[in-house]
Amino acid sequence: MAAQTSLLVSQRVTSQPTMMLTSLCSQPVDESIIREQVLSTHNYDGREFNTNSILSMAEKTLSLEMGTAQKATVEELNQLQELDTYKELPLHIKQLSFEIASGAIAKHQHSTIHNVLSILSPYCWEDKLVLMVGAFSIIHGESTLISRLRKGKGLAGKLAHLKQSSHQSPIPTPLLSSAIELTKCVVEMKQCLSYSPPQSVISALPMAAYWIGRNVVNCAAYPCDPRFKVQNEHREITTLVATFSAELAKKKDEESYEALRNALYHGSFNNLQVFKLMFNVKNDNEIIFLHWWHDHTALRAWEKRLVMLLITSGVGVPKEWIHFLNWFYLNSRANIIWIPITQDDASWSTEYEQQCHQLRNKMRFFWLNDPQKMMRPQFTRFVKEELFKMRLGDEPIIVSLDRRGRIAHSNVIHMMLTWAPDYIHQDTIGVKIVPHNISLIIQKELKQGIYGIETSSESRHVGPKIDSITRDLVRNIDSQINAWKKDVEGIIEEVTSQSSPYDSEKEKLLWQQETAWTLHLLAPQTRYYYRIAKQIREEKYILLYGGNNIKWIREFLSKSCEVASKIQMNFELAYIGKNNMIRGIINKERMSHCPLYDSNAVWWFWARLRSMFLSRIQYLEMINHLVKEYNNDEILQGLKKLLSYESKNATTEGWALLSKGSEVVVCGHGSKMLQAMNDYEIWKENITATKSFGQAFKDHHEMLSKDKHSCCTLEYPIILSKIPENERCPECSRRMQKFLTFTCCHDHDIV
Repeated sequence: MAAQTSLLVSQRVTSQPTMMLTSLCSQPVDESIIREQVLSTHNYDGREFNTNSILSMAEKTLSLEMGTAQKATVEELNQLQELDTYKELPLHIKQLSFEIASGAIAKHQHSTIHNVLSILSPYCWEDKLVLMVGAFSIIHGESTLISRLRKGKGLAGKLAHLKQSSHQSPIPTPLLSSAIELTKCVVEMKQCLSYSPPQSVISALPMAAYWIGRNVVNCAAYPCDPRFKVQNEHREITTLVATFSAELAKKKDEESYEALRNALYHGSFNNLQVFKLMFNVKNDNEIIFLHWWHDHTALRAWEKRLVMLLITSGVGVPKEWIHFLNWFYLNSRANIIWIPITQDDASWSTEYEQQCHQLRNKMRFFWLNDPQKMMRPQFTRFVKEELFKMRLGDEPIIVSLDRRGRIAHSNVIHMMLTWAPDYIHQDTIGVKIVPHNISLIIQKELKQGIYGIETSSESRHVGPKIDSITRDLVRNIDSQINAWKKDVEGIIEEVTSQSSPYDSEKEKLLWQQETAWTLHLLAPQTRYYYRIAKQIREEKYILLYGGNNIKWIREFLSKSCEVASKIQMNFELAYIGKNNMIRGIINKERMSHCPLYDSNAVWWFWARLRSMFLSRIQYLEMINHLVKEYNNDEILQGLKKLLSYESKNATTEGWALLSKGSEVVVCGHGSKMLQAMNDYEIWKENITATKSFGQAFKDHHEMLSKDKHSCCTLEYPIILSKIPENERCPECSRRMQKFLTFTCCHDHDIV
């Protein structure tokens, strides 16, 4: 042992330039000089070792010194003492312990630091810190140092004797704690493979090694000579801890964000794991989602549920949205959860919380319990950076998650508005065959297949035997059918458990079933359009109209009724414009058979049209439909017309749509539609047995001049990935002018 000690001490001299670190006791020295001297000892050759195991055992041993841990077992301390037997670790750590011990006895602080850093020359800066702390833990572990080294010889024995003969001055706990904290922080940063530290952190590593070196040398000498001053070390290490901790916190935040992002886009083991990345959840028994009347269930009850996240900017949710979402929730199998996103924590004022409570009272679906406390920063960041870019202005978005927590649709709200819940779910696959019925059919066929048994005299001998083996066969068939059904249901469950009806593929499938521009798209069979839906089924003429000029509306309806009386036909009249004042006049004067009295119905109609417009464009993109060919899509063109008539900047005096049942006959601008009605005496002769009133009206309408009409506007949301460079007017087919418009919704918070 003595020979080994002598050999190790003799190996202190390395190939590095002999440059002693300048003493800081005599005069202040510029940090750049110290850095230069520290860098001169560094010659990293790429070697690696298990830093975690060494640091863990060193921390356990030093915690005994600091009085913060239980007594370590003999086996663990033996393992710590024999670190040099690790295959991936050379004898340097043992050499370091002797170097530090001898330097502490000789009181040669700065030459010892230089020798220590020279021994550690081949290692990276992070590993130098671990090895120095590990070497120090061997010297100063209470159990090993006091109980074993008192009986030892050599430098370690002398150190133990000095420690025993002194007043047993304890090593300053704050200094040890900060040194360990700094080392752990640096090691943790190194182990993040995807992390590239900034230059400020890289530049701080050499000085971190220097101050840890001073720390272990001074702490080794402190029990023998308490006159050593350690205030500088503590101050400098504390400063470094603050620097590295701040950067480590950024790294952890980035890791958490990437973990959440990966889970939402690619899925996790189940959706509960994703919820734990989104919210501050400690265990599966916590209640994080509340409902206005449901018994509150634990998080584990949400496993593999279909979830739709209603995400809003603050609490500015219009009542129309709440009304629609309540209806959709009650008629669907999805669980809608409201999650408000605020600008920052300061937004959670008492007034804000009261508004939040008032809004929850109107909801008939779920909401996140205590969003300020439950929301993780990485989820808020993900919403603002990834999800809110898919919304229109400050409108809410609804994110559909599958049963594994993956995003099935980043904003399913257009799909929800366009199609009813039962229509979305109607293609659900399953097994509907009842094995019992099949068994009876098979048994009957088998019995009828035995020719002449009922009339044979031998039937009393063979009949029971045949019936018995037939029943056995049918039972076997039953068993096989049940096994088949179980296997098929397992396959279906495996597929459906990973999917959701509210995803992009389902939206694509729904659009594939819509092949023509019909009134079914405009007026689905709901309570708002019950009378229109009835006229559609009965193939009656329906006249929808809108606009902002009550004079035009009166004249157009008067002429339409006059024409209808001449041909002994009735129009189903319905005002569907946005103008509240005009609607009030129409309701009062009964100028509409089935007006949209309810503001919710009006909002829903135009919200659906805009959603259909956006959803249709996304569908055309999915099937690689060229942007320049958008004008060739019949459904998109029909939506463009209506939206351009009722847009905010349009100057349209009026417009009308004539249909026969669900078939749209003609949709046109007010002036042309009125002129076509006024010209009835001109084209009435065209109505024949083969040409209907609607076709004759359409033919004449198309012959009229396209020059006389008001301005149309068409709004493309900036969120669309593809916007036509050249848009044609849906009314006159001329090229439209392109403007950039900014709008502000004063009712909502901007996030």
